[in-house]
Amino acid sequence: MPMQTLFSLRRTIAPLGLGLLVALGLALLLAVGWLGVRGSDMTELARYLLISGTISFGLGALGLAWFRRGLVRLWLQVTLTYMLGILVAILNIFITARLMFISSDHDLPLLVLLMLFAAVVSLALGYTLAQSLAQRVGALHHGAQAIANGELSTRVDAAGSDELAALAAQFNRMAAQLAAVADERARMEAARRELVAAISHDLRTPLTSLRVMTDALADGVVDDAATSARYLATMRAQIGHLSSLIDDLFELAQIDASALALDLRRTALAELVDDTIDGMQPQAAAKGVHLRANVAPGLPPVLIAPQKIGRVLANLVGNAIRHTPAGGSVTISAGTAPAAHLETPGILVEVADTGEGIAPEDLPRVFEQFYRGEKSRSRATGGAGLGLAIARGIVEAHGGTIWAESTLGQGARVRFTLPQHS
Repeated sequence: MPMQTLFSLRRTIAPLGLGLLVALGLALLLAVGWLGVRGSDMTELARYLLISGTISFGLGALGLAWFRRGLVRLWLQVTLTYMLGILVAILNIFITARLMFISSDHDLPLLVLLMLFAAVVSLALGYTLAQSLAQRVGALHHGAQAIANGELSTRVDAAGSDELAALAAQFNRMAAQLAAVADERARMEAARRELVAAISHDLRTPLTSLRVMTDALADGVVDDAATSARYLATMRAQIGHLSSLIDDLFELAQIDASALALDLRRTALAELVDDTIDGMQPQAAAKGVHLRANVAPGLPPVLIAPQKIGRVLANLVGNAIRHTPAGGSVTISAGTAPAAHLETPGILVEVADTGEGIAPEDLPRVFEQFYRGEKSRSRATGGAGLGLAIARGIVEAHGGTIWAESTLGQGARVRFTLPQHS
């Protein structure tokens, strides 16, 4: 017999055995103190009670063992348990009646009559209770079936404070979590499809351009040096765009797999900000946007992967330049993070622009990997829009947080924190 079955059987029989011992002890105490039983009568009473108790124990153990096999409905198990208890009580009355403590002429029939009356009432109460329990368990059963069939909005009545109510409340929490996960999965799947479409577009456009210009050069359609040089320059730019997109996808895959390698070094943020401004200056000048730096003096070095944080700054500044009109400005600021943003001392970095801002409905989700809000902020003005998702992954890999603040029409501010390790 398996150990689990033995353990379950022991848990079933133990309360019966304990109840038998308590009942035997209580009956003997009452016989001595209340009825005044002494001597041989006491011995005979103890013997009959032990025999009756053993029979009761055996019947009860067999009945409960059969019930635990789950061969009958729950309401019937509870009702039969009541009936078994009543039969055990009547059996005890008949056995102990032989002790001369009960008159067989009058007292015994009256006692049996009263017991039968109580038995019918008890059975009615037991049946009502059993039906109530069975209905509540049945509601959970039907709810579980509905969840299994995909009806994730299913909920069951969780009124009350007993174990079944707690189980129903837990069932509802599980159903709500499953519904939330299903909604999130559906949303992510839709976003993935949109992302694949965006990436397909961004790959198809430069590839088509490259194919046309390559064919033109190969077929001798272009024969003057100036046009050939212009074609080659355009092809080089398209190849750079493709390479950048592939790098973005590869880095995003590393972030998803938690496999982003960080070469941590103590780095002065002032130098990193200056390098970013120098690298992004041509793009800003072409758009007519002013780049500014505002780094707090005396800012201590931070332990970061400078190449990765430089990538974050480049992504944020590039995104800000694309959405800032000519004559506007983009400012990179860095200083000590307020206590509200970090539990331990750290650095707060901000990239602020004077562009059109971010719509309120897009603001909470701009960093999601597959979310694309207003179309003008993605494909038409800079590719598939993976920069913010990559920035979030890199910042979080450093143990920091990143968020955006914006007032529509008044620009946007993207801020991130970096822990300052001792």
